[in-house]
Amino acid sequence: MLLLKKFNDGVIIINTGNNASFRISLYKLFLPLLLLISGCTAHYPVNESIDAIDSTSGYRSQLTQNNTRSDTLFVGIAFSGGGTRAAAFSYGVLEALRDTTINWEGKERRLIDEVDTISSVSGGSFTAAYYGLFGDRIFEDYEEKFLKYDVEGHLKGVLWKPWTWFSLGSSFFGRSDYAAEYYDEILFEGKTFADMMSSNGPLIQINATEVSTGTQLTFLQGQFDLLCTDLLTYPVSRAVAASSAVPVLFSSITLDNNAGECGYQRPLWLDAVLNSEDDISRRRHLAEKYVQWLDRETYPYLHLYDGGLTDNLGVRPLINRLTLAGDAWELAKRTGKQDSKRLVLIIVNAQAESKTHFSRLASPVPLLDTIMGATSIPLNEYTFESLVTVKSTLAEFSKNFVESRCADRVNNGEDTVGCDEFESDLIIIDLDNIKNKQNRERLKQLPTSFVLNPDDVDALRNAAKEIIDESKTFQKFINELN
Repeated sequence: MLLLKKFNDGVIIINTGNNASFRISLYKLFLPLLLLISGCTAHYPVNESIDAIDSTSGYRSQLTQNNTRSDTLFVGIAFSGGGTRAAAFSYGVLEALRDTTINWEGKERRLIDEVDTISSVSGGSFTAAYYGLFGDRIFEDYEEKFLKYDVEGHLKGVLWKPWTWFSLGSSFFGRSDYAAEYYDEILFEGKTFADMMSSNGPLIQINATEVSTGTQLTFLQGQFDLLCTDLLTYPVSRAVAASSAVPVLFSSITLDNNAGECGYQRPLWLDAVLNSEDDISRRRHLAEKYVQWLDRETYPYLHLYDGGLTDNLGVRPLINRLTLAGDAWELAKRTGKQDSKRLVLIIVNAQAESKTHFSRLASPVPLLDTIMGATSIPLNEYTFESLVTVKSTLAEFSKNFVESRCADRVNNGEDTVGCDEFESDLIIIDLDNIKNKQNRERLKQLPTSFVLNPDDVDALRNAAKEIIDESKTFQKFINELN
């Protein structure tokens, strides 16, 4: 007896009883047809367009304020890439911040409750997104659901299932689209950025790389305004899949560009930058990159890969925003941070160790090591340059903030007492800071994958806490707050 049953996802099950040869014949007969049908129908979820820009709505920094956080203390965190290694290390940092109590302006609270924003790439985006959606629930089930689960094994296994072949026969549905569906299943529960916004947590800045322009794309409504796209309806799982889509291993995540359909007007300062005579400034370089997306005819689609391609620390959105703003004080006023007295940026770096065993060989470097070095060397150097840049940017921000705030109060006839009360701190939590050499080298050589031994996950978590406990910069910051 032949039974055909069509499910909602388009998969057809053929039951032919116990006749094995008949089952095989039918499979061979129907397989090309099923591939053709599924290949024509499978399509990535299309991002929703908007008819008009509304700066008073959407997932924007100035609209994600939480009245339980202090207006005078700003805490920002950057989570690096590095697969489960980075996810576990960043999770350990969150655990340490949860267990750190501060006394700021007479109020005692956990430091984690003062975190205003988390910027992330690749593996770090899983931890950032889950915390942004579910808050303290991350400390109850994140280890079991993700850190200590063989995510990579499942993703590889899916590729061998027949219904996967059907969908992958489509030009509009790739491996990253499957990964996003799986991340939804095990972690994100179908949540969108509307859920992220209503969670009352910190602003989560998930970052990917748009490959056509070589530009970093941050999942915030400000950037999606250029594309005339509503971020609130966009699945968080797809943002994370884009942020962690390592080229070759994963396909790109596609966004439809709807630029020109919502009345987007370029701000005056942007045109001023583009029309300036200084044609080699970082500010103009960034502006030129972003306005390319307004050319819908040239860029009708955006293709997103791993955020680590443009910034493996997750710190560039903070640098770029300060660079594009041009004026720290004006940015602070726009984002409601004009009363700030203290700013701290915590960079969590889980970068792997470059392999050096071939340095002991007289023969030429092996092909695989050559390929790996060709990618890791520029990545490591760019990471160091990012650290140098953020350090100088913070110093410049602090100077501009104090001078402009005091000048503003003078011009408005206001009391200037305390206008210069502002400090900034840069705290780096790096696997390089592990004191025990053997443990440091072992953890830094863990693979950049989505599966780790549970003992290694625990070792990374403990390493994060150990580094924070022994960090003179961090302890000095805490002591001064208290």
